Amino acid sequence: MTEAVIKHRDPISSRQKLVEAAVEVFAEHGPHQATVEEICRKAGLTKRMAYHYFGSKRGLYAAALAFVYDQFFSVEISLSTMMMPAEELLDKLVRRYYEFLDANLEFVRLICYENLNEGRIAETLHLKDKKAPIILALQLALEKGQQQDRFRKDIDVTELLASIFSLCFFYFANRHTMRELFPDAAPSKGRMPGRIQHVLGLLMRGIQEGNGQSQAAK
Repeated sequence: MTEAVIKHRDPISSRQKLVEAAVEVFAEHGPHQATVEEICRKAGLTKRMAYHYFGSKRGLYAAALAFVYDQFFSVEISLSTMMMPAEELLDKLVRRYYEFLDANLEFVRLICYENLNEGRIAETLHLKDKKAPIILALQLALEKGQQQDRFRKDIDVTELLASIFSLCFFYFANRHTMRELFPDAAPSKGRMPGRIQHVLGLLMRGIQEGNGQSQAAK
C-alpha cells in the first residue's frame, strides 16, 4: 500500500478500528500470544496501516490499554463533577464499577494480563493523574461527613478507593474460580444486586464513626 493510499484513508476511523480490534484480540490471547495479523484481519486493515499508526505491536497494545482505561475513567469523571454526600457517591461509584466491569470483560482481562506483565505498559500511561478527580471528590465528601462526626477521622481516601475497586474487580477477575470455590456467591446477573448491597454495607460500616480503629480502642 502506498503512502498516497494511506493519506486518503480516514486516519481517525482507521486508528479506532485497529484499537477496538486490538482490545478484543489482546484480551483474548494476551499481549504475548496476540498477533498484529489477527488484529488487522479483525479490523479489515493491513499490517502496514497498523505499523504506520502505532509503530509496533507494543505501540498497538499500549493504545488498546489506554483505550480501555479511558473508558473506565469516564465512569469516575462523570461522578467527580457532582457534589454529593459520601454515602451517595459511594453508592453510585460501586454500582457504576460493577456495571462497567460486567459490560467490559475485555478491560478485566487486559488488566489481568498487564499485571502479569508487571505493569510495564501501564506505567507509561500516567494513570495516577487520571485518578485525581475522583480522589478529590471522595476526599471532599468524606471531610464533610467527618466535620459532622459521621465518619472516622483516620480514613485514607486513597486506601478507601483502592479497597472499593479491589472488591469490585476481584468479583469479575476471578469469576471462573469463584464458581468452584463459592458456588452460592459466584457471579451472575441475579446475584449482582445482592453483591453490590453487601459491598456497600461493608464500606459504610467501615467508614462510620464508632467502627474500625475507634471501636478497637474502646
